[in-house]
Amino acid sequence: MSYTIDLNYLIRLAGNLSGTGTVRQSVSQGRDFLSMAAQLRASESSITPAPSQKADMSMEAYQQTIREKISQMPLSSTRQMEAISIQISDAAFERMKSDPDYEAWVLNDLREAFSQSNPWVAATGGGYSVFYIGETKEQCHAEGWYPGCMGNQGAAMFEDKAKGSFWEQRMENHKKYMELQQEAAARRQMLMKLRMNGGSVSAAELLMGLL
Repeated sequence: MSYTIDLNYLIRLAGNLSGTGTVRQSVSQGRDFLSMAAQLRASESSITPAPSQKADMSMEAYQQTIREKISQMPLSSTRQMEAISIQISDAAFERMKSDPDYEAWVLNDLREAFSQSNPWVAATGGGYSVFYIGETKEQCHAEGWYPGCMGNQGAAMFEDKAKGSFWEQRMENHKKYMELQQEAAARRQMLMKLRMNGGSVSAAELLMGLL
């Protein structure tokens, strides 16, 4: 049995700490950023139990601390339309709980992955990534794809790989978001056609745009 932690970007926009791409910043802004980064590190360390405490923790309690740490990781602003699933095996949790170095490696690896830019997500209308965490570094890997993969089966592939997870509600939010995006695109296309045709569209097209 594996535990799946969902990190759907679409419901975490308010907590996104990724940069805006600004090149020049004032000294005071730099200090503010350093202060914020220090606070983030402090908040992360505050929920990390000491080795002696870990030994007394239940596995369920330990897993909750890992969820909290992952939830605080900054996410690249280029990946807002991407759904991400992290699957951690029982054996991986056991080693992370008993081996602080391995826990740190796993979390740092995920943090680095989340901060990487992926402009193709916006270009293709979404994206899906699944991270697999095993008992050893060699067993850790990830896979990603886009909505048009395998004949537009990207979403179905993601659902299949996420079967049995406890985050179906979040995945449903992602699908609803994508549906809204498609509806908005259809309306924009209709308005563009309206302008090109001198203000005339068919009744069917108008009805589609209003639905």
